Amino acid sequence: MNLEGSLEAFSLPDIFQLLSFTKKTGALHITRPTGRGVVYFTAGAITGGASDTSRQSLARRLVGTGLVDDTALAAAVQQVKDDPSVGLARALQQGDAVEDGVLHEQVVEQATDAVFDLLRWTQGEFAFVVDEANPDDLAVSLVVEDLVTEGRSRLEKWDELTRKVPSPEAVVTMTLAPAAPETTLSAEEWSLLALVDGERTVSQLVAVTGRGEFATVRTLASLVDRGLVSARTTDGADDAAGVNALLRRQATLSLLEGRPEPAPVRRPAPPPAAAPAPNVPEVVPTRPEPIITRQPEFAEQPVVPTARVSGTHRTEGSAALAEPAPGTSSLIERDPNVNKSLLLRLIAGVRGL
Repeated sequence: MNLEGSLEAFSLPDIFQLLSFTKKTGALHITRPTGRGVVYFTAGAITGGASDTSRQSLARRLVGTGLVDDTALAAAVQQVKDDPSVGLARALQQGDAVEDGVLHEQVVEQATDAVFDLLRWTQGEFAFVVDEANPDDLAVSLVVEDLVTEGRSRLEKWDELTRKVPSPEAVVTMTLAPAAPETTLSAEEWSLLALVDGERTVSQLVAVTGRGEFATVRTLASLVDRGLVSARTTDGADDAAGVNALLRRQATLSLLEGRPEPAPVRRPAPPPAAAPAPNVPEVVPTRPEPIITRQPEFAEQPVVPTARVSGTHRTEGSAALAEPAPGTSSLIERDPNVNKSLLLRLIAGVRGL
């Protein structure tokens, strides 16, 4: 069965239902200009998926749990390099790096996050490849109706969450004092709060934790409600309740103490990439040809005017060249420094005057 088309003509829930009803096995690829996602099916059930195939989404989630050490991760990465048909999560399972119960839980969360992310795509193309294997098939089978229902439920909550965490590019900063005098944090909240440094954005926290956008934003929204963090579209330096604001105000007070201190400096943004220089042809070649002085056939020597005496008459300068004195020709022939051809042409020219 060739199943392909546009998301503008067919909705993803309808496509999922069709693949579930016909009990198809393979991979549903969804493509749009900004990325590509995939959902794997086995006999009509979903076994895994990712909303960004350029990243190791499931492996990042497993690493984010803190249960994978360097040795196990390096061995799994090498196994994937040797055999690309094996996914990183399956390589970790084969190496007994993570318990099967933890793997099952993470696969379920990853597939649920992927379906939720893909349900927000309203434009793009889809194509189903029959019998394409899931490289991270860990024997997890999820009912399509359950994942679609959970995805729609998350969509209803998404608007409220994004009012507290407005943008993936919002910078998350810790506040100096929580809204409640006593605050209890879950393990999930603690691990996320430990990564908040006043510089990481929401999207960067999603990538580091590997937990998916919905789970990360939901946790951040809970921390915002309790006044533990703030998410702003600026870099966080102007947050009135943030650490940078405290340092700036302390620097202002130090002026009265006779020890002025510089206010906290905001980290400069990276300079924009320079535009490529126009392709202008070079006027002077990079390696100009050397100037070679042409050598005469015979070495030349400045001609010294001679004089001859005819009776009582003396002739000097060029007139003397018209009729060379006796013995001059022999001198010319004998002197190797005289350019004879040039001198003869000069003599002929003088005679023609």
